[in-house]
Amino acid sequence: MKVTWLGQSGFLFESRGEKLLIDPFYSDIVEQKEGFKRLMQAPIPIEGLDPSVIFITHNHLDHFDPITLPEIHAFYPKIPIIGPESVMKKAIEMNFTSSVLTYIEKGKTIEIGNFKITATAAYHSDPFSVGCLIEVGDKYIYYSGDTLLTDTLFDDIVLLKQRPIDIVFIVINGRLGNMNVQEAIELTTQLNPKLAIPMHYGMFAENTEDPSIFINGCAKRSIKSIELKLGKETEL
Repeated sequence: MKVTWLGQSGFLFESRGEKLLIDPFYSDIVEQKEGFKRLMQAPIPIEGLDPSVIFITHNHLDHFDPITLPEIHAFYPKIPIIGPESVMKKAIEMNFTSSVLTYIEKGKTIEIGNFKITATAAYHSDPFSVGCLIEVGDKYIYYSGDTLLTDTLFDDIVLLKQRPIDIVFIVINGRLGNMNVQEAIELTTQLNPKLAIPMHYGMFAENTEDPSIFINGCAKRSIKSIELKLGKETEL
């Protein structure tokens, strides 16, 4: 499996010629609406994404990008878009093609091509927010989405996972409804993956964290962790 970080919580996963696109955030909509200037530019043009399936975890501007996602949908009009209720509602309001919209609720699984996606609980200001477990090839991945660390989050994940988790992608910014870096280390330690990858940092000066804190904290717990380079395809 190969993965490319697109900035914030956006990723492009590729396995056996198929690609899963998660939460692509390309525009300056957050600066327009909230005054936060983006520090990272989109590393891959829309015409270079070529997704087989798109997964949007919730309806916030840096996840459901109301400028970019319609452009992606227009460029790839037949590609399925999966998301929770808030994402489906917003997509319908924006006149997305209804036939490609695929609703997923927490605890449910959708299989599209090489990707088997199970929506997991996320505790965020969008009450419909989800994370996910992704089974692809020989890899089993937990992607946190935007979420706080609650007393139940670990148990929520454990109840759904089918086997030990190979790779964790986890938020670390600690602001605006997300767990902080120490909490991310704590949850990662509980999940005990072979590899942990921090996300949701570096995009805005007002809402970021130093990923080396997470990486070093994982190392102290004998968990390998790496920082992905923006736009660079990495084999995992």
